[in-house]
Amino acid sequence: MDITKNQPNHKQNHEVFDYNNVDYHKFWDEHNRTYEDAVERIAMRRLTKDMRGDCIEIGGGFGRLINEYAPKCSHVLFTDCTEKLVAQAKQYVEETGFQQVECQTLNLYDLDQLGQVFDNAVCVRVMHHVEDVSCFFRQVNAVLPQGGAFIFEYANKKNILEICRYLFRRPNIQPFDYQPSRRGNGIFYNFHPAYIRDMLQENGFVIEEELCVSLFRNGFLKKVFGYRFLAGLEKFLQKPLAKLHPAPSIFIKARKVEDCSKTATEPTYQKAI
Repeated sequence: MDITKNQPNHKQNHEVFDYNNVDYHKFWDEHNRTYEDAVERIAMRRLTKDMRGDCIEIGGGFGRLINEYAPKCSHVLFTDCTEKLVAQAKQYVEETGFQQVECQTLNLYDLDQLGQVFDNAVCVRVMHHVEDVSCFFRQVNAVLPQGGAFIFEYANKKNILEICRYLFRRPNIQPFDYQPSRRGNGIFYNFHPAYIRDMLQENGFVIEEELCVSLFRNGFLKKVFGYRFLAGLEKFLQKPLAKLHPAPSIFIKARKVEDCSKTATEPTYQKAI
């Protein structure tokens, strides 16, 4: 997908993606993503089943997943850094009648500028564009109260396909390397599960639940078996296989246990296997 970059953020000096020149609806509607959409919705329903209070969605695109959690919330602040997508989300919210949803253009590195806290934060299909994970997690920490829930997804580089490529000496990325791997020249990152775990811990979160998602993300499998069969099968595997991290996408429900602004320390890294 051809994505252009926005200008560096004025405060954090981090680049973010500008989807104004991208047809993101087309990405989902015309690129055989029905299976991915279905299994991500299964994961969201599981992780938000006990959601209460208010919520902020970070980088929500055109609002694809709003209907999976908004009915459970008293108020939702929907955000994205791309004005075009926020406008599309506003239209979708109006059409679906979610009166408790407010839409706003906002950079994910500027969450603390809101001056608000929310009971929950949701962030799906955004982490692969985040070049400074620690900074982003600190921003999320700033808008959650003690015990607040952070539900997010990240691109897992230690998945079965990448491991097979590595073993057959045809690596796309280094699946066992602790540090994030960048794909191509754009801001596309895949992460090691241990790195995400450590970044969460260093920024005041603990992992409460994990799910492995898109286990069957393969064009041949989707064509032969169809998305309904594959999604139905994955529904029973997302939780049992989560600790093994075999899938290219990992969903996490984390809980804020510390205010990282009061306990900031120099990060410590370790080599993962």
